Amino acid sequence: MSSEVPQEENVIKERQRLLEFQLNYLRKELLHLTHERYRMTYSVSGLIYRFLRPIESRIATFLGMDVKDVDVAEMVTPVSGEVTRHSANVSLAGRLLVDVTGTVKRDAGTGIQRVVKEIMRAYCRQEPFKIPVLAVRCENNQLFTANDFTKTLGGVVSGPDTEITISSGDCILMLSDSWNAFDELAPVLATIHKQGGRIITCIFDLIPELYPHACHEVTVPRYRGWLRRALLESDAFLAISKSVASELSEYVEINKLPHRHNLKIGWFHCGADLAAGSARAPREKIALVFTEGAPVFLLVGTIEPRKGHWVALEAFEKLWASGVNAHLTIVGRRGWFEEAIVEAITNHVDFGRRLFWFDDADDHDLAYLYEHSAALIFPSYAEGFGLPIVEAARFGCPTICSDLPVLREVGRSGALYFRVNDPQALAGVAQDFLAGDLRVDPQATLDVTWMEAAKRIVDIITREDWLYCLP
Repeated sequence: MSSEVPQEENVIKERQRLLEFQLNYLRKELLHLTHERYRMTYSVSGLIYRFLRPIESRIATFLGMDVKDVDVAEMVTPVSGEVTRHSANVSLAGRLLVDVTGTVKRDAGTGIQRVVKEIMRAYCRQEPFKIPVLAVRCENNQLFTANDFTKTLGGVVSGPDTEITISSGDCILMLSDSWNAFDELAPVLATIHKQGGRIITCIFDLIPELYPHACHEVTVPRYRGWLRRALLESDAFLAISKSVASELSEYVEINKLPHRHNLKIGWFHCGADLAAGSARAPREKIALVFTEGAPVFLLVGTIEPRKGHWVALEAFEKLWASGVNAHLTIVGRRGWFEEAIVEAITNHVDFGRRLFWFDDADDHDLAYLYEHSAALIFPSYAEGFGLPIVEAARFGCPTICSDLPVLREVGRSGALYFRVNDPQALAGVAQDFLAGDLRVDPQATLDVTWMEAAKRIVDIITREDWLYCLP
């Protein structure tokens, strides 16, 4: 009993440390925005902007009104008992209709869109699957083929989009970000259930529920409404990692969230192969990173609170102060709550010399960076998978990442780990790695192709190979 108390205390201390980190991040952001507010208040541009603020406020309010409370249907039962692994014999299924509406409408080039495009790129190849697979999009409460979308992924040109008629046993996979899809697709989903089909929702993470302060203020209530609606409407969930599948089942059980009877939860792993190779010569600004011959550490991810850009920057400032000659290269678009860290990067004394940031890198650039960097830095404190880890390993680039369960699942023994949100720990691991005291083989990292990921999705659905079944 005495050994359990310290362990529980350590868990509480780690949780407290994570909350303090989030608070400190938001404090930096608030101080930066306060400074900007004062600057705008006493400038000419600020006087002009004053007239636009009421309009901006109305737009923000309008965008926040699309979250609706979900009533609990009679068919839904609360979670009771333990979750158990569920598998059965091969089931009969019609077609797999993969909803890509969100990506067709708004491709921000982030992780979710990459998963959607690469999974569908695999389905576009001329390889046999156990059931027919078709990319679909929603428009005016109706389902259509997404021929233009699949054409860009190498699919066979098949003419203009046509309306889909639901057949017996058809399953729909909500692969794209389906924030508003359940309302828009309501008639289609009802027909699928009437025809004996199933609704399967892809879940990328539970970050808005577990770490709301890491998310944009609009995301949290929208995600909350989406998750509770999806639990009622979906027959199954597919997570992008085993860790997320476990988190979902535990979260539903602990919070006693209403859900569809016998809700299945499964998982697949994302692919590591990039669509573009590194054959193209790098752009001049990319090649400039490597001209001095110093080891380059790469950080890939949208600039947002949980990705750990502050941790990486502070760690490398410690390395530079101790005389270590290394470059830190950041690849990722601006996200949210990022003004302070962006200013810290772009106004840094070493920016453009040994600190770089590219917000427009494509797959060719990324492949070149993976191939020539000493290591990938992945300092997130919350993830659903960690796609850059497996991508980097494909190019022989090892990863130094936060010690999270999901990153252990992905990085395995092929990555180095440091204490979450600890710049000193990151600096120490990076320094030992450069000195040759820490070695790792990237080939030991999880290695799955997008084709294997696509086939696993079909196998789970057709063979009923689910990890959990919630009563």
